[in-house]
Amino acid sequence: MNTETFLQHIDTDGRALIEAVSAAPEAAVAACPDWTNRDLAKHMGDVYGFVIAQLRAGNPEARTPPDATPAPGTGDIAPWFRERHQDVLAALRATAPETPVWTFGPDKTAAFFFRRMAHETVVHRWDAQQAAGTLTPIDPELAFDGVNEVMELFMSHRRANDPPDSSLHLHRTDGEGEWMLVAKDGSLTVTNEHAKGDAAARGSAQDLLLYLWGRGRGSLECYGDGALIDAWGSVTP
Repeated sequence: MNTETFLQHIDTDGRALIEAVSAAPEAAVAACPDWTNRDLAKHMGDVYGFVIAQLRAGNPEARTPPDATPAPGTGDIAPWFRERHQDVLAALRATAPETPVWTFGPDKTAAFFFRRMAHETVVHRWDAQQAAGTLTPIDPELAFDGVNEVMELFMSHRRANDPPDSSLHLHRTDGEGEWMLVAKDGSLTVTNEHAKGDAAARGSAQDLLLYLWGRGRGSLECYGDGALIDAWGSVTP
């Protein structure tokens, strides 16, 4: 996927997110304990503010603290979120993808944030819509790229939990895509191949993405040790 496609998804999914929040601001967010949709909007707005600061600073050597208006403590959060959403889109559009910036991954260019914000936005859009009862599908190719991002970035560089010593095979059913994950003694290798693992899961790119982000198995077809499958689904932060 290219940066323009990522921008389109950030725009569309960000708008859908705040529509769901506005429809049900106090609805509980299942994937984020103790959060309401309003809390989710605040989180996303804060993330956008942080990204804006990194893009504007253009300093790959040091993390830049955000300098932005905090979310209102009470009342309608939508105007604040919409401003942040438009500001992050404007900051991304004003920054060449190859521009050096600070990131929490090995890629220290602005391209990192085009991709990262597309996936951060769509997963939390799904969360907000689930809470509001207005779910719409995730674009299959965006979800496929999101699975690859998890493999390339979070499984390798930013895990919340180490995976169990075991192997897991994931198979996408709505397009091409297979991943073999093998963990041993805290190290992890990921390959794109068809192979037999200790456990396996088959499903759409959307279901695989949501599973990897701790949103449960959904409609996945799962094989093997269920405890292993659940443990692999809790690796990302």
